[in-house]
Amino acid sequence: MALRRYDGEAGGSRPEDRNASAPARLSDPRPGEESHDSPGRPGAGRTGTEGTRRTAGGRWVFPAAVAVFAALCVSLVAWNSRMPAARGPDAPAGTFSAARAAAHVREIATAPRPSGSAAHTRARDHIVRTLTALGLDTRVHTGAAASHRPDLSPVGADSRYADLRLHNVVARVPGTASTRPVALVTHYDSTEAGPGANDAGVPVSVLLETARALREGPPPRNDVLFVFTDAEESGLLGAQALVAEPGTLPPDTVILNFEARGSRGPSLMFETGPDAGWLVRALTESAPDARADSLLDAAYRYMPNLTDFTVFQEAGHQGLNLAYLDGYTHYHGTGDTPERVDPATVQHQGEQALGLARALASADLTHTPAGDSAYFRAGGWFVSYPLGAALPAALVTAGLGLALLLRLRARGVLTVGAVLRGFAVALGQLLLAAGAAFGLAPLVASGHPEFAHYYDIDGQVPALTGFLSLALAVGCALALVARRWAGARAQVAGAVLLWIVLSVVSAVLLPGGSHVFVWPTLGLLCAAAVLTSRSGDTAGGRVLAAALGTVPAALLVFPLVPLLTNALGLGLVAAPVAVAALLTALLPGVLPVLPRLLPVTAAVVATAMLAGAALLPREPENPVRADLLYLWDADRRAGHWISGVPADEWSDDFLPADAEPGSVEDLWPGWRVPVRRGPAEAFPLPGPRVTTQVVARTADGGRRVRVTAASRRGADQLVLLVSGTAVRGWSLSGVPGRHADDPAGDAPWELWIRHVPARGAELELELGAGPATIRVVDRTQGLPGPAADAPDGTRPPALGVASLGEASLAATTRTLE
Repeated sequence: MALRRYDGEAGGSRPEDRNASAPARLSDPRPGEESHDSPGRPGAGRTGTEGTRRTAGGRWVFPAAVAVFAALCVSLVAWNSRMPAARGPDAPAGTFSAARAAAHVREIATAPRPSGSAAHTRARDHIVRTLTALGLDTRVHTGAAASHRPDLSPVGADSRYADLRLHNVVARVPGTASTRPVALVTHYDSTEAGPGANDAGVPVSVLLETARALREGPPPRNDVLFVFTDAEESGLLGAQALVAEPGTLPPDTVILNFEARGSRGPSLMFETGPDAGWLVRALTESAPDARADSLLDAAYRYMPNLTDFTVFQEAGHQGLNLAYLDGYTHYHGTGDTPERVDPATVQHQGEQALGLARALASADLTHTPAGDSAYFRAGGWFVSYPLGAALPAALVTAGLGLALLLRLRARGVLTVGAVLRGFAVALGQLLLAAGAAFGLAPLVASGHPEFAHYYDIDGQVPALTGFLSLALAVGCALALVARRWAGARAQVAGAVLLWIVLSVVSAVLLPGGSHVFVWPTLGLLCAAAVLTSRSGDTAGGRVLAAALGTVPAALLVFPLVPLLTNALGLGLVAAPVAVAALLTALLPGVLPVLPRLLPVTAAVVATAMLAGAALLPREPENPVRADLLYLWDADRRAGHWISGVPADEWSDDFLPADAEPGSVEDLWPGWRVPVRRGPAEAFPLPGPRVTTQVVARTADGGRRVRVTAASRRGADQLVLLVSGTAVRGWSLSGVPGRHADDPAGDAPWELWIRHVPARGAELELELGAGPATIRVVDRTQGLPGPAADAPDGTRPPALGVASLGEASLAATTRTLE
């Protein structure tokens, strides 16, 4: 880093802040210290035109080296992020072929296949035929299950789910001397909103093609199971039935779960079970192109998302969870068709499935090592170390940073106050850039109807480019404005301090993701150590410092930007923008002079790109429509329209144009998602038939109540709501609810029941003391009256367990004293 020496004419600025517009070369002499000629210190003591020219040329060695190393690292990351070429139908029999797998997708994804539908049955029959033709011992396990999954509620309530008629398909490849079974798992149902070609048509096809390819090789040592679960979209119920059925999945079975949360992109290993360090190594050794990062696993634990793997993990199974997530705006909607399937994505997930199946099928799994690991890809290399080393590594990094600060303070180069001012500038850059991105994202996406449903848009690249330019503009502008208060040297030191703080905080709260901060910070500190030594005045020293400071950040941080954008969507683009701001804060230490036009240029680019993204036309092939429910309150003899936000021209025909999102708890206790509502023409629907009987009472005033509910109009879905008292326990037609069911406060208790027999469902409730209100709602697809003529092919995404969609509801209430 080159820095013009302070000449005493800056107008009384602090010594540590002098020449704020120049980059921060921390190795400048202390105030009053004379420079002197010495070997390896180019330009020191030189006078005249030649010396000035050499010094000026040397100033650009470091930034040029940074640019070169950054470009090389980005190229390496891009090269190693390439998707595999999809293999055709004539690929060797022992390899995975995306073309062969795609034939299964076209077979099963012809129509929506929610559990119990005709399309769902056809898909199951195809799976059974295919596996049986391969010579596998294939069985359909029937059963019932109940679970407590509040995070899956479509109305934001404290919900439970139950299904009385589940069908799981399990096929077995027997091992020659099995040490431990290995199960490849996915679900074969879809939501009601779309045909589910990707979710989970592709994982189903991946497992079927993997089973075929596995049979082409020698018999495996370990038993290999191919499991296709039912009713994943309805509360993970198929998986719940499997773990509850003794003998179907032995407790030591290794679970490899495959999912899709989009329509393209690489298949990421994003979740592990307990003691999975050895499994992660098996993945990376058996599938060299695997994408795995413990940051994903660590962050996923804080998210409300659930898959079948959640059930298996709760049951104590070890395993891995893999999914692809790019192309989110076609997820759970009408756009999730076979035409949306990316062959490269199928090939990528398939190669991981086949590689893992072969590796684990042939391994001795009698004794697997315990422990978890932190792991990540850096370019084309895979790095792994014990997870317990995350905090010590962060503390060592912090110690090195403190030692370097004390050294520079002793030399008079920096003061604690200067570093804290620089820290404030760096933190301000991050907060301002991220806050601006968060506020602007809805405006940029306002012309894209899919944003309201997915918090993302399909064409996000121009918008992301604009937001990254915005981060650069905000960061550089703030650095220039604050240069008198905190000079370039202090800004760089403060930015590094922010990296150190994030390293320690992440090691405590998110140890699996701390490597994103720890290793780049360590590189920055090593670079600073070189630059503040005598080597920092040599060209070789500056090149070495550039490599140390640039390579870790480029290999670990740059890939985070597209990953976070795809994972979180444009609505949370503030996250990748915050990452970019962390890098922007280091610019005063790279450029010899921070150009005043840089923030202006970046702002112009940001404005152009964001305006262009906002003006992009909506996708005609991806229509989205607001949902609409008709609810008939059989007790009050009143009809209501309910629609999710935002409104559109179709829903405006039934609801007042000025209807604002609000509560419907008077109609549906516990409903917390704001919706528009309005009165509806009376289309009397017979309310459910409900009977209640107090079976027994307890000493504290509680009682056991038997509730029988059935639809009078043939609906096979019921929702039962209990308010006024706590529900201490429950069972449905003999199936026990296996989770705690005593909600805090006055939260209503809610149960969604699928596949209700015509005779109805019998529920036993253990209620607390006090009056209780029991409300039963039945649900059928379709709307009454003129709303039945809804536009075709524009149903909304089913992001909840029971898609609100277009449905008719009828409600009946009973009160217990």
